[in-house]
Amino acid sequence: MKISTSYPYPVLYTDNDDYKKTNFSTRIEIKEEFGELKINAHFYLDNPEMKNLIEIHSCAFLIHIECSQTSYRKAFETYQENLEISIPTHQLRGKIIFHTFVVAKETINHYTNEDLNDWYKGIPLTYEKGNILAIGNAIETTLIDDNTEFLNLPSIVTVTKSLKNDYMDVDIHSNNITIYLPEYEYQQYALSAHSPLKSTILSAVIVPALVYVFSKISEANGDLEEYTWYQVLEKIFQENNYQLDDVGTDLLSPLKAAQLVLRKPLKRCFQEIEKFYRMED
Repeated sequence: MKISTSYPYPVLYTDNDDYKKTNFSTRIEIKEEFGELKINAHFYLDNPEMKNLIEIHSCAFLIHIECSQTSYRKAFETYQENLEISIPTHQLRGKIIFHTFVVAKETINHYTNEDLNDWYKGIPLTYEKGNILAIGNAIETTLIDDNTEFLNLPSIVTVTKSLKNDYMDVDIHSNNITIYLPEYEYQQYALSAHSPLKSTILSAVIVPALVYVFSKISEANGDLEEYTWYQVLEKIFQENNYQLDDVGTDLLSPLKAAQLVLRKPLKRCFQEIEKFYRMED
């Protein structure tokens, strides 16, 4: 995204002198968690008149995120000084560029500002909806394509057929988590690789199994730490800024932990079902 620096109206920008002393900048904090890029943007604007326009929703802070490798381009707006954004990491790769602005949300007539350069005195100023009032600092980051935690999870979960049980069961007392399915359910699960509802079927099996696993971790008092599946999960959580020991406490419920590891499986299921019904129509 190429930013223009030439406008027929004053714009607050570090490379021009339309304003005397005012500053607009953005601090962006980025971290990866379970297949999502978590972005916290903190906007700093020290111009009272422009801040007032944001408070009355005549203007808004805007952050534009662009990734050339994946052609991802999206803008996010807020009237607050802080903005939290979550983007699935599979939509981003390599260099990511963040541009920040203050934009008009409606037509602003008779704009005045005490900090405007003297040559704007007496000149009637109007901003149309979508016009830029301020341009912040451009920020770049690089996202390393690393799906190790996603690849490691299947290696510690085994789904097998049970000829004795009529209900799903889970065994955690070995190096792998073993999920036992009744014969019919197992046959349907085995066919899921070719199903248009693959994620839905997988989630129906894996989500409750992981909820069970995580509920047992908090009760085990360290007795499960020798198993490979435990060590892999512990590593996955550490790499995503969580602690496996927190699962089962007020900080992280077993249900949320399962959804984190599987990267919002419920959302993927409903997206898959929606797509399935669209295909039928």
